[in-house]
Amino acid sequence: MSMEKNDIFQEIQNIRSSNPVIVLGSGASVSYSIPSMGILANELKDFFKANPYHDKIADDSVKRLIELLDSGMGLEAVLLDIKVPERVETDIVNVVWKVILKSDAQVYERFLGGEDINLKQLFDYIIYGDPSKTLNVVSTNYDRIAEYAACQTNAYINIGFTHGLMGKLKDNIMSNPPKTEKDYTGFINILKVHGSLDWYRKDDTIYNIPNSSKIPLGFTPCIVTPGTNKYERTQQEPHRQLLSAVDKIFEGTQNYLCIGYGFNDKHVQEMLLKYAKRRKAKILIVTKEITDSIRENVMNKGYEYIAIYSNGADGTIFQTSSDSMLIKDKIYWTIEGLMEI
Repeated sequence: MSMEKNDIFQEIQNIRSSNPVIVLGSGASVSYSIPSMGILANELKDFFKANPYHDKIADDSVKRLIELLDSGMGLEAVLLDIKVPERVETDIVNVVWKVILKSDAQVYERFLGGEDINLKQLFDYIIYGDPSKTLNVVSTNYDRIAEYAACQTNAYINIGFTHGLMGKLKDNIMSNPPKTEKDYTGFINILKVHGSLDWYRKDDTIYNIPNSSKIPLGFTPCIVTPGTNKYERTQQEPHRQLLSAVDKIFEGTQNYLCIGYGFNDKHVQEMLLKYAKRRKAKILIVTKEITDSIRENVMNKGYEYIAIYSNGADGTIFQTSSDSMLIKDKIYWTIEGLMEI
């Protein structure tokens, strides 16, 4: 039986209206020119070539890193392949922070200029004027695009920190007021499992310092970059508490909406897929291209899913476990396209 456009569109609308957990991957930020792993790899190569350590262990690890990148291996795979010394890892974090901040700052200027950030429409649609509605957003990104979009809604926003110009990590990152004031409509929780550009660590305390143009003196960025130390870092605060909260959110949701998420992060996908299988929840995947990991971990494992992705030209493929459909000359695999369905 061939897939019917009206039927698949209705099913997508049903998922979108069911208050799904939104999972944002790097593809959700591409339209705002947030640097890809390829760009970050080139920036790191340039930095290390210009800044030798004059320390054999550090310089040898950097030499190997550059060799693997030059061979065509992706940055994430390279950082998983070699264990770099702590001083090298610190420089990787700082370079990644600075490069992404530059692009994020341009999005911030557009936000200040009154431009609607594309996620705003989706957030508003899900909350739909309901003051009791709570929308949960799980992001693997460091950029603040989700926060900018959330600030354009009328919802109360929780990022896990106390409010103010130098917020501290809450004892319970999911704590929200029992009800919102009349100035707010609904709640949006944004859980950034790998950290954020405006999170910093100092003396074992985690702070949120919004929109700092440089790393404050005495602080270090609180972001987890790919690498052999990634698992160790995610067992520290705030990441451990974030992952625990995400686990509970995934367990309690009806459906999942994954935007630009390639299922390349074990910390997130293992929890999501565990509960999706247990509860037979549906996974709506909106992405430009289907990664090998999506095929291996979702499509080939019997999950209930709908994938919306590019046909490689100017059309869109809709695929489920049992059928597929091509719509030519129409892009639905973006956030804007999803909202047209």
